[in-house]
Amino acid sequence: MTGKATWTARVTLFCLVSLWRGTAEPVSFSREVTPILERSCVACHQPSKLKGGLDVTTFKAIGAGGKHGPVLVAKAATTSRMVSQVKGPKPEMPPEGKSLTEAEIGVLERWIAEGAVDDTPVDTTRTPAPIRYEGRPVLTTLAWSPDGKFLAVPGNGEVFLISSDALVVTFRLRGAASRVESLAYSPDGLSLAVAAGTPSRFGELQIWNPTTGELRKSVRVGGDSLFGAAWSPDGTRVVVGGADRTVRIIEVASGREWMRFDQHTDWVFGACFTHDGSRVVSASRDRSMKLIDAVTGRLIDEVCRPNEPLLGLLLHPKDDVVAAIGGEYRIRVYKAIPKPENQDPNADPNFVREYDGYEGGTTAAAYSGDGKWIATAGATAGEVRVHEATTSRRKAVLRGHEGVVFGLAFSPDGRRLASAGEEGLVRVFDWEKEALIAVFDPVPRPSGP
Repeated sequence: MTGKATWTARVTLFCLVSLWRGTAEPVSFSREVTPILERSCVACHQPSKLKGGLDVTTFKAIGAGGKHGPVLVAKAATTSRMVSQVKGPKPEMPPEGKSLTEAEIGVLERWIAEGAVDDTPVDTTRTPAPIRYEGRPVLTTLAWSPDGKFLAVPGNGEVFLISSDALVVTFRLRGAASRVESLAYSPDGLSLAVAAGTPSRFGELQIWNPTTGELRKSVRVGGDSLFGAAWSPDGTRVVVGGADRTVRIIEVASGREWMRFDQHTDWVFGACFTHDGSRVVSASRDRSMKLIDAVTGRLIDEVCRPNEPLLGLLLHPKDDVVAAIGGEYRIRVYKAIPKPENQDPNADPNFVREYDGYEGGTTAAAYSGDGKWIATAGATAGEVRVHEATTSRRKAVLRGHEGVVFGLAFSPDGRRLASAGEEGLVRVFDWEKEALIAVFDPVPRPSGP
């Protein structure tokens, strides 16, 4: 059963149960109305795309109406445009896709007729700073600044910028989201993109000034977490994947949604631009990797034959090839181009090479800045491996980790490799010598009771 069919069945069941009880509970804006708006209306009526000047992402914004005036009048469902434009044999809205079902329209009518009450929960997603850590958080990702002076490390809903020499926290970057999933410095190193989210609530793309700790832009996107942030070559846009199965390009200066792609059928854990910025490659848990036009959002081709769920993606620093992180076994590298025509459907013509697999799946990967080396980590091995990128030859094995490694990052000069994960510690290696240089806890500890 599709997501929409499931929702319709739930609404119908809710109505039947209410009738059987003899009384109908008031319609909830947050639990019943908001999901309808997110599925059918938010794509065109949101802060980054205000069609008709209307934003339906919050109760306050709905109340403000659009260019054509109010969209609802409390207790007057029959005269509210919020209902009239989605109702009838040929509804005006939504202009594309499936019309609202009778059950969904009924929910809107009842909510307005009952007074259009706002029961939006109080936003408790921003914890008062500073967060007080009693234990080590799981470290989900890492990013080294292009000048090599700082290492960005995630905490609980925040990012620590740590000086790579003194290993002390310089800034604590706190957004609204509760989880940080991905970090990416802009090509010039003057901005840091953070893909984050509060699960089942909202996704958040944060753009920080890493030299001052200033939050330049916070863009809330969709209703779930964001993953795999990557910058366009010119540093003007960021592409992210989402738990809502979308790929989105956000224009950094305005926060506007530049492009949206929604042809995946499961979470999108990774996305990146090709080196000329004209195309995007995305990787999903639905086992597919897609090549997308970065302007129109048109699907160009499926990059590879489905093999296993994909939990991440990274672009080679020099070439248009991508390494996909396999959730069941290994990392495979593919050309980021359309497949040749008239191919055997069982062939995989864009496949380039693969690296050692891990029992339980791979969890992290990173290219060195020159693209000569690739580091990988797995779910159960408790080690990090470094391979020669062009031959798959194993060059080094870095041991000593406790738990799964989720974050890997080469220093810009390629000499050091940082790793972090389940144990909450960051380790820095001279990887060619297989020598541990430093191990540290990035989280500030309380100094008093």
